[in-house]
Amino acid sequence: MISDTLFIQFKDLFYSLSGIALKDYKKYLVEYRLQKFIGEGKQFAGYKDLYDALVSGYDSELRREFVDALTTNYTYFFREPEHFAFLAYYLKQYAPRQEYLRFWSAACSTGEEPYSIAIMVKKHLPSAFSNVKILATDISDKVLSIAQRREYSLEKIQKTMSHDTVKKYFKRAKNEALAKVSQEISDMVVFKKLNLMDPYPFTKQFDIVFLRNVLIYFENSEKEYIINKIASTLKPGGYLVVGLAESLVGVRHNLKQLKYSIYRKEP
Repeated sequence: MISDTLFIQFKDLFYSLSGIALKDYKKYLVEYRLQKFIGEGKQFAGYKDLYDALVSGYDSELRREFVDALTTNYTYFFREPEHFAFLAYYLKQYAPRQEYLRFWSAACSTGEEPYSIAIMVKKHLPSAFSNVKILATDISDKVLSIAQRREYSLEKIQKTMSHDTVKKYFKRAKNEALAKVSQEISDMVVFKKLNLMDPYPFTKQFDIVFLRNVLIYFENSEKEYIINKIASTLKPGGYLVVGLAESLVGVRHNLKQLKYSIYRKEP
């Protein structure tokens, strides 16, 4: 069992490493997910030993595994279809007028979101327009590794995509239960590790930033910091998309709210 005092220490450490504030009711979840490190035949005899090793700072790999263990990564292709309908509209109506197109999947998890964006680009952008890149970032090394493998359950992707879409943009993997994202789709996506609370090393501004289903893990002060940093990376007239269940109420920013949790930076 993790004592209340030790739970607070784990919370503070996780916040310092990720910028994510764990709620008090997450104590059971923390205890459950850290069990992988604890017990006979494992790295540590108890939770206090694990904490002491983490704060010593000597083992950067252990810290990465700790962050991975406590990070929730749930996603699927074309999640929240309203946002992809908006993306299709943008690609048809506005994108051809741009000198270049840059999209950012700012909490990309295992890659379904940025690959979904890339598929929409292939479907809806005139083929003559080739200056397109999609940046996909996450704090977790584990999920980025999965994303870069490009392999997904065939059964799951068939639930959110038509047979023709799967056939056109995926290839059969060696494991017949899996499908692999095609090279033409993956070539548009660049994966990078990034903590949203850290400086953003970008040189070009983005047309649309997808920051979906991640703000729920931050307090309002952190939300405000992140939203305003991301707003500065948008082109004038660019868009920020957050999760349908998320709200920026109580967060100060200069973006104009549209519908379906979509916000616009004034030109």
